Amino acid sequence: MTRVVVVNAFERGNRGDAALLSVLLDQIRRALPGARIAIAGFEHPARWPEFEGVPNLGSFRRYSGEEDIPRLRRILRKLSLLPVVALAAARLPRRLRLAAARLLPAEPRRELHALATADLVVSLGGGYLNGRANFASDLNILFLLLPLWLAERFGVRVVTGPQSYGPFPRRLQRVLVRHVLGRADAVLVREDISRERLTEIGLPPHLLTRSVDSAFAFETRSDRDWRTALAVPADARIAMVTARQWLDDAGQHRYERALAAGIRHLLGRGYHVVLVPQVTCAFQGDDDRRVNTRLAAGLDHARLRVLGDDTFDHRDARALYAEADLVIGTRFHSVIFALTAHVPCLAIEYEHKTAGIMRDLGLAEWVVGIAEVRETTLPALLDSLVDHRDDYRRHLREVLPPYARRARDLRHLLDAA
Repeated sequence: MTRVVVVNAFERGNRGDAALLSVLLDQIRRALPGARIAIAGFEHPARWPEFEGVPNLGSFRRYSGEEDIPRLRRILRKLSLLPVVALAAARLPRRLRLAAARLLPAEPRRELHALATADLVVSLGGGYLNGRANFASDLNILFLLLPLWLAERFGVRVVTGPQSYGPFPRRLQRVLVRHVLGRADAVLVREDISRERLTEIGLPPHLLTRSVDSAFAFETRSDRDWRTALAVPADARIAMVTARQWLDDAGQHRYERALAAGIRHLLGRGYHVVLVPQVTCAFQGDDDRRVNTRLAAGLDHARLRVLGDDTFDHRDARALYAEADLVIGTRFHSVIFALTAHVPCLAIEYEHKTAGIMRDLGLAEWVVGIAEVRETTLPALLDSLVDHRDDYRRHLREVLPPYARRARDLRHLLDAA
């Protein structure tokens, strides 16, 4: 029986990442029928013991980064994992590595044992492997790469799911990425910018496979009747908006003022507007409801809806965006969910993945940078989007089928296995 470990899975409160995990599990099952799969993710295994029937082991990263414990304990946990880093770096026989692992706490010991006994390790796709010029980013990149590094030390095949990479402003970050990804069996990148960045830091071009964000392969059903739940008439036009906390105080204020101006403009054109929390994660307070609450405070209108709960999952989210007539999306997986339902989108870019993927689809004109969007210009952009919505939908019907087929390509899993 083939044993597969999926690493670097995040929280299901990030509905885009949950969709990526759902697609990956389906692809593994189709590529490797009967495979025994485990997830080493960021969800607490006691609270979330499984995802779609696959057991969750917890992970080094979750164990060392848990925010619900005192800071001193977090520091001690990180220190307790130094032997894991040493195991990855040392050239010890496999038997000695496994013997040393018995000294670890239970959760990291589970992940290490799973990595040592796997036939294939797959790092979930997304946009998480990047850094800033500080020690915290160095540490984050180390813990993201650590399971891949260990798997390679144990002689296990390693594949990375389609993701965005960089920037890596510090030399240590570039050395770690080059050292670990350079020994993988396949590195999938979801836009050209990431491929260029990895080539620049020394990864050989033949190792890098140009791929497509797995969310384009996410096909699911939801029984939730969103129009009834939102009290929106069947014939009403709906605009959906996703926002996030990203900039410094002054920049964030400008961005939110611009969004408010765009929402106000759409309400004036007769749209029902829904503020959607695409991400509701406790980790580092990454919860879109905080921004949505601020936006709604200055927009008292009968046709404004604020989706305040976090009970809907990634399947419900995709069905939600399919009800829209247009989407203003800062969270890029909200844009992908909408595009796959042929809904015109204006994408607000906070990382290079947005421009890269929209350029792939011939939609670069419908991207605006989060630091550049302004209350004086957003209404005009939305008017243009409304005026071109039929052409936009026709374009999506032409370009999406072949693009989505690339997201369903299983060759990298089959080749590695």
